[in-house]
Amino acid sequence: MKTLIIFLLLFPFLATAQERLPDTVEAGWKGEPVCVVLYEDDEIRTGTCTYPPGVGQDRHTHGPYYNYTISGGQLSVTSSSGTREVTINAGRGGNSSGVEWHELLNVGDTTIQFMFIEQKYLTK
Repeated sequence: MKTLIIFLLLFPFLATAQERLPDTVEAGWKGEPVCVVLYEDDEIRTGTCTYPPGVGQDRHTHGPYYNYTISGGQLSVTSSSGTREVTINAGRGGNSSGVEWHELLNVGDTTIQFMFIEQKYLTK
């Protein structure tokens, strides 16, 4: 009974002690960076992320952002809802309200490159 009481007292701290995921720029691929910051101020950060064939981006999270595809290809995306393969077309853009987490892998034979603009104050 004493052990149960201690566990119940500590559970809220254990549940919130999850490891913080890296953001877009911090997350590389197997220890190597894939994103480069082009401009940053107190409100936004913009840059590019490049994935040659067989390269991706380790699990990461980010707040609201806009991205534009400079060069496209086949991308495998893994998130809490599973893994799916998507065709990314050059010259297309889109926005997102944020991502809890996802992992990326270039499964095609072309280099994929994105430009991103994210709301910096929501990335930490």
